[in-house]
Amino acid sequence: MSEVVVEVTLTALPEDDDFSLEVATDELSADLSDLGEVLRPEVATGPDSKGVGEVALGTLAVVASIDPGYAQALVDLILGFLGRNRGRKIHLKVGDIELTVDQPTKAQTSEMIDIVRNAIERSR
Repeated sequence: MSEVVVEVTLTALPEDDDFSLEVATDELSADLSDLGEVLRPEVATGPDSKGVGEVALGTLAVVASIDPGYAQALVDLILGFLGRNRGRKIHLKVGDIELTVDQPTKAQTSEMIDIVRNAIERSR
């Protein structure tokens, strides 16, 4: 079965420190692991990496299946996470398609599922 990588980035809240962002990212990672392999990027360190650590702390790579139900399951898990974590946003990147998710309506959710499904199919 073909697979692609979906980049999932959790945006930091103004009051987040590294610990709280890492806890939220761990929670999201646990949710997404129900779908398959979830990878975390290496965090850059050093004087030239200021601000890079925060982005890396909130970023996950999900190995996505091209199964038709995968996009639905991915969106459902992300919306479940956002429902428990009000105020947060998640940025998805699949190939050259990027979108940010916060609290979408039912119509927007349906459109988002189609966008993710099409992006996964095109990226393989």
